[in-house]
Amino acid sequence: MPKVSAGPNLDLHYYEDDFSDPWRAAPTILLQHGFSRNGNFWYNWVPLLSREYRVIRPDMRGMGRSEMAEGDYEPTLEVFVEDLLRVLDDAGVEQVVYVGESFGGIIGLKLAHSHPERVKALVLCNTPCRLPKRELQSQFNAGGDWDDTMRQGIGAWSTSTIGMRLDTRVAPQGLVDWYISEMDRTPSSIGRKLQNYLDTLDFSPHLKEVKTPTLLLVGEESPTSTLEQQQFMAGELPNCRLEVYPGLGHGINVIHPEWCVQRMREFLALQAHPPTLR
Repeated sequence: MPKVSAGPNLDLHYYEDDFSDPWRAAPTILLQHGFSRNGNFWYNWVPLLSREYRVIRPDMRGMGRSEMAEGDYEPTLEVFVEDLLRVLDDAGVEQVVYVGESFGGIIGLKLAHSHPERVKALVLCNTPCRLPKRELQSQFNAGGDWDDTMRQGIGAWSTSTIGMRLDTRVAPQGLVDWYISEMDRTPSSIGRKLQNYLDTLDFSPHLKEVKTPTLLLVGEESPTSTLEQQQFMAGELPNCRLEVYPGLGHGINVIHPEWCVQRMREFLALQAHPPTLR
């Protein structure tokens, strides 16, 4: 598994999958996971993409194999963007199609905003532009405090709030159990720091400044990236298309990867060959 140093106490690990024809240079897709997850969460995208793309799946700092000490962990969009640039430079990639899920999508917006030359297109799954904790606490983790539950471990917190990140009405129980166990790999102290940062994050004032072609993919009933918010984002982003999966909550990228990839292929084809006006 490749890795690149991001400081004296941190190596950023990333997966690389490329089963494309060896005699041609395949375009690169970067898949970025969300809060308290890791590159494994794109497991069912790899077989759909790796014959035609070089696929890079970073583990965000403090998550997956990119472990670090709590005292060194200061989560900001700028820090995460710098981490992505390190990964891209280490992999020798100039430009990517960026696919982000939830918070990973917000990082993609920031990357496209500050380094537009590195992002050919954005594909954002279940991605809000703001995610304040206090508005969600009444829906999930009923009767408890997020910070108190998170101190018991990310696994306990993930179990109590699983409905805000995965539609358990349709997700197989095995997927739900695996999802929680993978999230539990993130230290709770790092999870609390990141959650407190997300509670203050609002990227909406900058949406109009992101010129990169953007595809929004969302479940119609997602509680964290609501249809109302997605429609707002689609109206603010200058070059944006919104695709909605009917009747689905959060977790569209893990529950319906084939649908997501097909919508992405159609979108990228449209960018490569835009219709001519007559």
